[in-house]
Amino acid sequence: MNRFIQSLILITSFTTSSVSAIEISYGMGEATHKSRLHACTLAENNALKDALINFSQKQFTATSQRVCNDSKDNTYCDFIKEIDASTAGTIHSVVDRVRRTKGNTCFIEVKVEIEKARQLPVSVDSKRIYYERDPLNVEVSTDIPVYLHILNLHEKGVDLIFPNKYDDETLIDDRFEFPGDGFEVLATTNGLKESKETLLFVFTKRRQYIDPEISPDQFKQLLESIPVNEKRLIQHNIVIRSR
Repeated sequence: MNRFIQSLILITSFTTSSVSAIEISYGMGEATHKSRLHACTLAENNALKDALINFSQKQFTATSQRVCNDSKDNTYCDFIKEIDASTAGTIHSVVDRVRRTKGNTCFIEVKVEIEKARQLPVSVDSKRIYYERDPLNVEVSTDIPVYLHILNLHEKGVDLIFPNKYDDETLIDDRFEFPGDGFEVLATTNGLKESKETLLFVFTKRRQYIDPEISPDQFKQLLESIPVNEKRLIQHNIVIRSR
């Protein structure tokens, strides 16, 4: 999308009398339609979505390391950003908006108040750079019982790497190490000099079933179907280099 000005991703915070955490975020959107009114409606919706994504990226960049790029055949990265944004908070109010039109295209900039969501208390720690045949090692910690699925998102699709035939118990309640005792997962570039892949950690309050043969579209539908307050997604981008 060609943007007519650079989007501001500035966030300040304050506390309301109701103790709910309200923060400020900015977003922008554009849309084209034969009806200018319809175009501006779509543009504002896009701007609100952009504000939420900007807010969630600002909140979780340090832990998520979002360096996930969509390929021609798979568009899960942008989709996951939207899902992740929906769990970060909700639009409380629109403080200000600026609207510009050019022909049948409408441009909207918004300044919004976002009510910060209470995230599931989980964390993930792993290396960012691996070399061919390095063993993968991930440490997960949680303050409450949650269910965990780990997926590898890559150009060819989606692979479920936990649970697996060695460990099929998805409920964790303290500290968890992947791959755990008894087996190891080795990094591979699949013949490339360097491979960039994304590990997605899906935490949920309720037990979920993810088909090991799940397609990217089915995966999107599943993530979208889980209620916002019952899930948390953490992305870790890793780079695998040949030796």
